Amino acid sequence: MEEKKLNRNLSFLFFSVYWVLACYTPFLLLYLQDRRLSYIQIGIVLALNSAINILFQPLWGYLTDKYISIKKAAYISAIISALAVILFTLAHEFYGIMLSIVLFVIFQSGLLPLMDSLCYKIAHNYSNIKYGKIRLMGSAGYAFSSFFLGMVIARTSIDIIFYLYSLFSLFILLFLSKLNFHEENTQQEKSKIKPLEVLKNTGFMIFLLSVTIGSISYGANNSYIGVLLQETGGSTQNLGLLWFIVAITEVPIFFVINKLIARIGSLNTYLLSLALFSIRFFLCTLWKNTGIIIMIQFLQGLTFPLFMAGGLDYLCGLVPVGARSFSISLMSALIFGLGALIGNLAGGIIIDSFSIFSLYRVISAVSLISLAVALTLRKRKPLKRMD
Repeated sequence: MEEKKLNRNLSFLFFSVYWVLACYTPFLLLYLQDRRLSYIQIGIVLALNSAINILFQPLWGYLTDKYISIKKAAYISAIISALAVILFTLAHEFYGIMLSIVLFVIFQSGLLPLMDSLCYKIAHNYSNIKYGKIRLMGSAGYAFSSFFLGMVIARTSIDIIFYLYSLFSLFILLFLSKLNFHEENTQQEKSKIKPLEVLKNTGFMIFLLSVTIGSISYGANNSYIGVLLQETGGSTQNLGLLWFIVAITEVPIFFVINKLIARIGSLNTYLLSLALFSIRFFLCTLWKNTGIIIMIQFLQGLTFPLFMAGGLDYLCGLVPVGARSFSISLMSALIFGLGALIGNLAGGIIIDSFSIFSLYRVISAVSLISLAVALTLRKRKPLKRMD
């Protein structure tokens, strides 16, 4: 009974967190365009967003491994980001927007890796709670929120997303409060943990290098897919539909991802995702039709879930339980931070100098480079767990 209740509340928590996230991430580009920023300025703002993720996501993970509980850190992240997001409605110039990004993302950046760490920590103690089935609720929340917001923005203004972010954050706090789970490590035990030790492992670092390179293409796509849609004749409402499709196609894959990983292994699942990313991005260069571009996004269900779940499962097999929050946060910082930063900056330059279609050819090739790096891991002996 306790396990069922915990599973239900954790599922609703993921749904709420990703619903709230969709009030920011998919429409950030639209907000920056509404403020009449150039593509170079947009690239700088998106890069700043990524840079803060790089700096602060590992810090959130380190703090929870060493000092405070994941749940307490999640409360801090959710409450302060819900207040800071309102600054975007007051910012109308380039530097004001940059200041808003800094103050908001410092706290918001911790939310997703904290949720992943929390889920893996709970799943470690409850055999019937699986990451994939919990994470699919996040994809569902993101999908329905994106679709809903696309229609709302079309009838109001872009600023509405920031007010809704604050409002819907109340649900995060509600389900966090219902999550009755006590971490097994005492404060004294936490002080003995050395999360940074994982950085000495060569295989772990090669894996992170592949993740970073792959995230360059993933980050550029996330930031500039709205431009691709506009260049092929799409509208704001189409953007909401596109993000709905992107997220909803993840749901069935996350539902069966644990079986896939058990069948072919976490590393092979991760490798498959990189190959499919390359194919998906290349297909986006072949047509200039909005409908076809939206249809191609159905491949999201075969790319990101495999990338994230396969990568996380492989990572958790490499590191001790006591260093998982830091390791997961570091991986998240590379995906949504460093890789995205490079993708955002380079993407803005490529679009300004060439075209959006040139960008998608480049990121297709980058995905193949990431795959080549990750293939070297198959020749290495599996790392021993240090639980």
